Amino acid sequence: MHTAVNRLPLLALALVAGLAGCTSAPSSDADPSNADPSVAAPSGSPSAAPMRGVKAPDCLPAGTQAVAVTSGDVATAVAVAGGGERGVVLAPQNGGDWCQWAHEAEHLVDEGYRVATFTWPDTGREAGEAAMRSAVDALHQAGAPTVALVGASKGGTYAAAMAEELGAVGVVALSPPSVFEGLDARSINVGYTGPLLVIAARDDRGVASSDSRRVSRPDDGPSFLEIPLAAHGVAMLADTDHAEHVTFAIDDELTRSFAG
Repeated sequence: MHTAVNRLPLLALALVAGLAGCTSAPSSDADPSNADPSVAAPSGSPSAAPMRGVKAPDCLPAGTQAVAVTSGDVATAVAVAGGGERGVVLAPQNGGDWCQWAHEAEHLVDEGYRVATFTWPDTGREAGEAAMRSAVDALHQAGAPTVALVGASKGGTYAAAMAEELGAVGVVALSPPSVFEGLDARSINVGYTGPLLVIAARDDRGVASSDSRRVSRPDDGPSFLEIPLAAHGVAMLADTDHAEHVTFAIDDELTRSFAG
């Protein structure tokens, strides 16, 4: 477990002050009903989403802090790690939690990003959209004014489809279905025109590479990368022969995204 991580500034996340040392299993901490009602969002932020502190999971880098963020009627458990003004949302796969991206979160924190990941609060489009908004809100309130979206499978669909609404400076989607839970991420149907990279496994049995390709922009530069293996989503980062290639591709796209 990484131990030398920039701590989140006290003023940026006053709502979770004192919670950094708390750890427990993600299966319980990811439930927003476990939030501490005595911890409130910072004053002076009228547009800030309502937040309450929750215990951070021990699967993420040391210094990670966590909040339950409310968007509409949906509360999402969001964990924030790292520092700096460049924020990255790591959106998990369907049914995934905030530990699914743990290794990549640690890597991105080491690269100087402030990272937010979360547990899907429920199935369905309303809950999915609320979760994405909550993760971006948490990064903004933590001190990251610019945010890129990285997602796997369902998370990739939501990242690409919501990028324009969320003001993303870049998008990386691993194995995204072109349509999921009624949300259409096909490039011909979304308004987002910023940096985009879709990564798919050639022999993915969960989501066909040809379907993920519809999320890319084939006529607008190299926005699609096909990896010769059968893994799906975050599993591509665990493949010993291709993990380095996939990690490099994500890093390169994030660098391009934040370069403006």
